[in-house]
Amino acid sequence: MIDVHLLEDIGLTEPQAAAYATLVRLGKSSAPTVSKEIGESRSNAYKVLDRLCALGLATKSQHRARILYYPASPAALERLVQQRLNAVKLQERKLDAEMPEMLDFFFAHTEQPGIRFYQGKEGLKQIYSDILATTKTLYLLRSPEDVRFFGESFFAELRKKRALLGIQTIAITPDVPSANHDPAIDQQNKMLRTWIPADAYTARVEWNIAGDKVALISYGKEAIGVVIESKQIAESFRQAFMLMQRAGESAKTGLIEVAHPLHRQ
Repeated sequence: MIDVHLLEDIGLTEPQAAAYATLVRLGKSSAPTVSKEIGESRSNAYKVLDRLCALGLATKSQHRARILYYPASPAALERLVQQRLNAVKLQERKLDAEMPEMLDFFFAHTEQPGIRFYQGKEGLKQIYSDILATTKTLYLLRSPEDVRFFGESFFAELRKKRALLGIQTIAITPDVPSANHDPAIDQQNKMLRTWIPADAYTARVEWNIAGDKVALISYGKEAIGVVIESKQIAESFRQAFMLMQRAGESAKTGLIEVAHPLHRQ
C-alpha cells in the first residue's frame, strides 16, 4: 500500500500523490482511468501524469492510439528526495554567500537591529569571518580567555588576515602573558593597543565593534556569541570603548586607578 500522505510530505501535490498511488495499485493505466480514480479532469490527469514522468516516478508508452502510464519503483522516491535535498543545499550555499551583502543593504535602510546567535567553535569562527567581511576599523576589547579557547595560532592567523584586508585594530588588552608584547609585530598587523592591568578586565566576554556591527563572544563552557547589526548600537559601544581606552591611557600616568571593582575598597 502506498501512503499518499507520505508522498505529499516529500513534496508531491495531492493529485500527483494520488495518481502515483493509483498507478502502483493498477500496475499501469491510461489518463482517462486515472482521471476517474483521482477525481480530476481528463486534461488535468494528463498534466499530472506527465509531471510524474518528468520527476522519474512514471514512464509512458503508446500502444496504437492509446497512451499508457507505468509506475516507477518506489526507490525512485528516494532519488527524488535526494535531488531536492541537493537543490536545497545549493540554494543554502548561494544564500549564505549573498547574506552579508543583503543584510548590509537591509540595515542601511532601516533602524531595526538585526541579531544573530552562534554556538560552539564553528559558530564563533563564523562571527570572526563576519567581522572580517566588514573591512572596517575594529575596536577590540580582548578577553584573556580567547587563547585558552582557540589557541594562539588561530589568533595569529586572524591578525594577519585583518592586516591583509587593510583593517586597523584598536585594542584594549589586559596585560597577560598570552598577549603579544612585541611592538614590531603589532605594527605589522596594523594593531594599536591600550594596555590595562591584568585584573582590570577578567570577564570571559570579548567585544568586537566594526562598522555597524557589534559582536559579543563569550568564551567558556557555553561558547556562545551574538552579532548585533545596528548603526546606533554600534556607535554606543564604540563610544563606551573609547571611554575605556581613555581610562586605560590615564591609568598609565597615574591619574586614575583601573582595577577590578571587587578589588576596590
